[in-house]
Amino acid sequence: MRKIINFKVATLAGLFILGILALFHIAILMGIVLFDYVPIEFLWGGQMKTVTQLVNFEIVSLLTTVIFIFLLLKRSKWINLPKLLIFTRIAMWMAFVLFLLNTIGNALAETTFERLFAIVSGVLALLFLRIAIEKNSKLDKIIK
Repeated sequence: MRKIINFKVATLAGLFILGILALFHIAILMGIVLFDYVPIEFLWGGQMKTVTQLVNFEIVSLLTTVIFIFLLLKRSKWINLPKLLIFTRIAMWMAFVLFLLNTIGNALAETTFERLFAIVSGVLALLFLRIAIEKNSKLDKIIK
């Protein structure tokens, strides 16, 4: 996996995709709040029953996306917080599992729109796997 895609490319690609997803969630929230447009049938596999449910899920999704962006910035050492070093590697593995499960869920969704997101979450799963397997000399010394 390390030979297929290098760490920096995986990080930049992950940041790019997550940035686009953050903008997507912001656009949905703005559409609901500013324009009273509620695309319930297209989002979350069509499972949302009320606008409040959709807004709550979108806020959680946006916050989760921002946390993933922060973790990627930390893991790539663009944010220097040494005390989070061990946590970020563990978080990358957790993110990989989450995006893998999300890929399965999206692939099984009823709407075509959600099924297309299986591609995005699958790519993110692979990128987070690549980032998770990156060795870090400081971390390796702590673990050994």
